[in-house]
Amino acid sequence: MDVSCPQERSILVDQLCAPNLKLAEEVHELIDAMDRAADFLENLDPQDSLPIDPPTIYDASAELTQLPHLNSNGLNSRMEAEVPFRKFGNYELIEVIAQGGMGVVYKARQTGLNRIVALKMILTGAFADDEEIKRFYQEAEAAAKLDHPGIVPVYEVGCCAGQHYYSMALVEGKSLASRIKESQLEPRESAEILLKIARAVHVAHEAGFIHRDLKPANILLDGKNEPRIVDFGLAKSSRDDSDLTRTGTVMGTPNYMPPEQATGKNKEVTNASDVYSLGAILYTLLTGQPPFVASNSTETLMQVLQDDPLRPRYVKTGIPVDLEAICAKCMEKKPADRYSSAEDLASDLERFLNGTPIHAKNDWKRRVKKWVAREPVLAAHLVLVPILAVAVFFATVLSERASAVVHLTDRFGWSTQFMTNIYVLLSWGAVAIILQKIHNRFRSESFIPTIWAGIDPIFLAGLLCLNNSPRGLLLSSFPLLILIISLFRRVDLISVATVSSLVGFGLVVIFESLIFQDSSHKFDESLGYASYNLIFSVCVVLTGIVSGFQAHRLNKYARTH
Repeated sequence: MDVSCPQERSILVDQLCAPNLKLAEEVHELIDAMDRAADFLENLDPQDSLPIDPPTIYDASAELTQLPHLNSNGLNSRMEAEVPFRKFGNYELIEVIAQGGMGVVYKARQTGLNRIVALKMILTGAFADDEEIKRFYQEAEAAAKLDHPGIVPVYEVGCCAGQHYYSMALVEGKSLASRIKESQLEPRESAEILLKIARAVHVAHEAGFIHRDLKPANILLDGKNEPRIVDFGLAKSSRDDSDLTRTGTVMGTPNYMPPEQATGKNKEVTNASDVYSLGAILYTLLTGQPPFVASNSTETLMQVLQDDPLRPRYVKTGIPVDLEAICAKCMEKKPADRYSSAEDLASDLERFLNGTPIHAKNDWKRRVKKWVAREPVLAAHLVLVPILAVAVFFATVLSERASAVVHLTDRFGWSTQFMTNIYVLLSWGAVAIILQKIHNRFRSESFIPTIWAGIDPIFLAGLLCLNNSPRGLLLSSFPLLILIISLFRRVDLISVATVSSLVGFGLVVIFESLIFQDSSHKFDESLGYASYNLIFSVCVVLTGIVSGFQAHRLNKYARTH
């Protein structure tokens, strides 16, 4: 990996792995995969993804030479970077206090002014390429031009012995991410903190800079518990067309980035993108967890693009409705639906704190629309069940003689058969609601949707066994259930629903042939014909195949666009 030229690197691999061609092929694949991953996600902070061991904190207080630090296996790694000399120009390095994707930050003493500062250097040191150096100075320039108590000021920018650096004020405190892990913040305290952050972000926007990496780990809390924004390493100038980030390259932290940034369309990243990240920070403050968390970064990005976060009030009780509405408005998928500026967000937070009406709409139409988009499978079930209930009712009434209809309303109001149908339909709807609630709690697990896809056709089969009409409508619900399950956009679930539908239809055919063959309550005679059953089964299978193909295409399109 020390060989920068790809062609020379390939030749070297072939030479080193000459006795083992299979090993050479595997090494080539790993290198190619690493290159693709570097292009896809840069500056990924593992602390904002799944919990892993924190980066090692180095002690530079002793006299050290610039030698590579070796881990327990004797190997040099990027996270265990080289430790420079204790003496660095006009600074004395004390210890490493932070390390990210591009830079490392030291606690240092500026000898000339005898003050403690934070000294940031490029992580790759003298091996940094031109793009890294330009981005580093862009970060220093962005922070240096901003004058606000909520933004850490920059003191000096320079280069010493080929190592680029800049010094800034040292904030003696902890990050907002660490504060959230310690204990849950109260909603009002969360609103107060975000209000100050939003005002600072607005100053950056007014100066022409978009942060693009706002997250709790980049918010420091000083001794007075005041938030201070740091790390403008991904900052973009809104007044300059030039951008160091290539189109298609995803920059930032997946858990807190907006959809337009997650797609790599960096030219579409505007001030509204930071507003989205502020809403994601508020979500984390209120619930104690990021709005989107998956097993890996790619799945997290897919959630950002396709899903709406679970309502904060579902995650934690006691969150004010108005504060939830502010959070939801910040995190709208379309930038035009968010607050027009960070200042507007700050103003709405101030209204909430003062007890006056907020501007963020939280009316029932918007909430229903968001709920349907968030839980389409449950919404489809809650529409299908009443339709089937009405259909069964009219079929039951029309199938009875006029005298029998009078009898229906004489004693109980409804026939026993109809009430049994209602109980089955109500149980079906209740099971759908319970499964959705469990799925919301364990969203990363797949067993609940699989169970859901399997039992839906069984409920429908039970309904068919109770009724001989409306047979056509009820039978057509088998393919409809496959289409409903396809809203999960998972081919494996569509397969489960298709197989379960075939099993359910088979149970209906067997039930009719065995139980009602000598009964006066004849079902649809068409089910007695093998050709009819075969044609219907083929239609069910074709529905599953087409639905699976469409789900596969949609997922592929979402990944590539």
